[in-house]
Amino acid sequence: MDERSDGAARRTAQRLDTRSRLLGAARELIPMAELSLPVTAIARHAGVAIQTVYDQFGSKGGLLIALVDDIQRSTGLFDAFREVFRSPDGETAMRRMIAATVSFWGQAWPYVEYLLRSRRVDPVVSREMDYIDRLRHAHYWAIAERLRQEGRLMPSLTSESAADQAFALTTPTVYEELAVRRGSGAEAAIDTITRAVLGVILDPNAAAARISPPDWAALESAAAERARAAGADPERLSPAWRSTEPAEARDRGRQPNP
Repeated sequence: MDERSDGAARRTAQRLDTRSRLLGAARELIPMAELSLPVTAIARHAGVAIQTVYDQFGSKGGLLIALVDDIQRSTGLFDAFREVFRSPDGETAMRRMIAATVSFWGQAWPYVEYLLRSRRVDPVVSREMDYIDRLRHAHYWAIAERLRQEGRLMPSLTSESAADQAFALTTPTVYEELAVRRGSGAEAAIDTITRAVLGVILDPNAAAARISPPDWAALESAAAERARAAGADPERLSPAWRSTEPAEARDRGRQPNP
């Protein structure tokens, strides 16, 4: 390796190390934070200048998105998403999505709890969480659209309204009430929420139509366009969150980057 290449490699390694330290500092501080967590506190805990945070992430919102992405990856949420979008039918996909979502709330609860508190008083947190919510809703729309294609939805529901129901019943506040305040635990909460969602969106008298296997890539691409129209840019998040690629393509050496 020549001197120029060696210098570039060192700078890249230093940048990755700094990024890791900042994310680690945010992960350590958040469980102890009451409401808003200033960028200055994160930078000080990581031992870097405040400007370094902006050099690495562009903004406090960029740091938050990167942190959420890091937590989702470390808790296995992206692996669970891959299973969702390998499902043979809409109901299986919906069950897997609910289980993945609610399980994540439980595994990441100290961070999720902070975000719930902070988004009420911190406009940056509120904006970024609204953005992630639009993408989560888009996933539910893709699954609800498949259920509509299969003829499984309640006659009174559209794909949009079914996604609204699924989204509302799988919010972290519902998990908090069931698993945290009432102490039911994550598995019981998953079961309760799954039965609630399927009970309100699926027509119990409808058998699944005999149609071709789900084209999840097409459905997720359509969902991503809906998210963009609502003001969220799926390109800002990990491909593992977006799940718009066919499963086989994602699995061929793709490195993780809502």
